[in-house]
Amino acid sequence: MEQRDQGPLTGRRVLITGGSRGLGAASARRLAAMGAQVVLTYRHRADEAAAVVAECEALTPGARAEQLDLLEEDSVRALFARLAAADEDLDVVIANAAATAFKPLLELKLHQIDKTFAISVRHFLLLVQLAFPLLQPRGGRIVAVSGADTVGYIPGHGLLAAAKSSMETLVRYLACELGPLGVTTVGLLPGYIDTESIRLMAGPYHDKLTAAEELTHPLRTAATPQDASEAVALLCLDEARWLNGQIVHNDGGGLFAALGRFGQAWAMVPDEGLAPGTTSTQDAPMLHRTDGPATPTEQRRGD
Repeated sequence: MEQRDQGPLTGRRVLITGGSRGLGAASARRLAAMGAQVVLTYRHRADEAAAVVAECEALTPGARAEQLDLLEEDSVRALFARLAAADEDLDVVIANAAATAFKPLLELKLHQIDKTFAISVRHFLLLVQLAFPLLQPRGGRIVAVSGADTVGYIPGHGLLAAAKSSMETLVRYLACELGPLGVTTVGLLPGYIDTESIRLMAGPYHDKLTAAEELTHPLRTAATPQDASEAVALLCLDEARWLNGQIVHNDGGGLFAALGRFGQAWAMVPDEGLAPGTTSTQDAPMLHRTDGPATPTEQRRGD
């Protein structure tokens, strides 16, 4: 108990959207270990959220989960109505949740565009508007999680990249508008993180992709959610105040090194890294081409 009371975030309350798995869950655990009272949100996975809450509660009492559907305005308003009714101010809001359709831009449906922007833009801004009265009394902070697809091409990520780029712009504007009122805003841009989403997108190539990260990343490792949560925790500290308005890259140098790593990765990683029987990229959305195989004429043009 004594160690818990001495944590750098003791007495702070942190709201994390998308906190039932991946980076959100890892951040919740780390912040609870630092003394924060964590409120995490989930959309459907109540059991997973409850398991994370139990781990956080064992570290710092007061952790809990709240259901939140960021596709629905009423759900966002209801969450903050509950917080306000309980007279619960906030020290940090971490906007971590995201969802999209990983498809080439020409294949996207309008409802998929609407849903992606609803979460990362429309209801992100609504969340900030509703959270502000709870953050201001404590000189709070907003941390918005972006993604590597805003700084580099990832197949199937065009829609999410557009939404996250908009979020990054909102971060910079919020920093200017809310800073004078005592609330700071910062963005976080992770690189590769070995999450459920990456496993789904890489399909049978996941093991090869992980091996490539371990062989070529400047830190010679494939980042886990636990690794990425380090920067999330740092941005929750008072000492991060002068990062107001910044989009902090949390990639261990991997994004800058990407061009040099590409050739290394495919040259160094043996084909044994593939799942047995793999002969197609059909089950790996992040490896899909948006055109067909190059014709002999097209190949000659590239020579």
